[in-house]
Amino acid sequence: MILAIWLGLGCTLLHVHAQGDLSTDNNVTNIEGTWSSNAAVSTGGDFCLPAEMKFTYPTNTGLSYSFTESGFFEEAQYRYIANASNPSCIQAYILWQHGTYTLNDNGSISLFPFGSDGRIQVQDPCAATTNIITYYDQQTWFSDWGITIDQQTANYVLRLNRFDGAKLPPMYLTARPPNMAPTQVLTGVNASGQTVQTRKRSTIPVEQLKRSFASERRIGTDMMFVGLVGPLILALGAFGLRLL
Repeated sequence: MILAIWLGLGCTLLHVHAQGDLSTDNNVTNIEGTWSSNAAVSTGGDFCLPAEMKFTYPTNTGLSYSFTESGFFEEAQYRYIANASNPSCIQAYILWQHGTYTLNDNGSISLFPFGSDGRIQVQDPCAATTNIITYYDQQTWFSDWGITIDQQTANYVLRLNRFDGAKLPPMYLTARPPNMAPTQVLTGVNASGQTVQTRKRSTIPVEQLKRSFASERRIGTDMMFVGLVGPLILALGAFGLRLL
């Protein structure tokens, strides 16, 4: 029995090594699956609808990554940024992107997103303009990564280190196979070469739109008044000439 477990673990480690990771001692399974730091945040589903420029906000903050064995990834994040100089001006951002990834021979991971699909929305209560969704295209390089078994939950846990050595929060395996959007370009130019049109929302403040509409109404009323008074003046002038 022990020999069978040891052989099974050895095969798993060899499988991870074959994908390009050199730190096999820290990985007890491959990276395929959906990983999340908080159950409230996950890739797939309706977290982001890029064609509609729309996010569905989760109930809590967190980040999630999904990877397929065929080389595709998806990223979802909902996080806060503290403001030390003004604690009441806490920023919140939500972002999503997907694309392809590569497990490099030096143990790092490179992410290459589909540039036309990524979306980000920043909420800043102290900014003049806030809550606007824009495009997001951020290539990412993780210097190293590792998968271990969490002692408390007995679940697989993925740890990613950024290019500068900063550690991301631990993410736990929540689904295998992963929960992901279709692994193809969803907006812009799709896989068949066809251009996908997306609806662009107006960023003009509502109050400004109201003022513009009111101005148009006033201009229209003034022109109507001129249109009515003009013929009346001409008629009176003609009547006066006849009297003379």
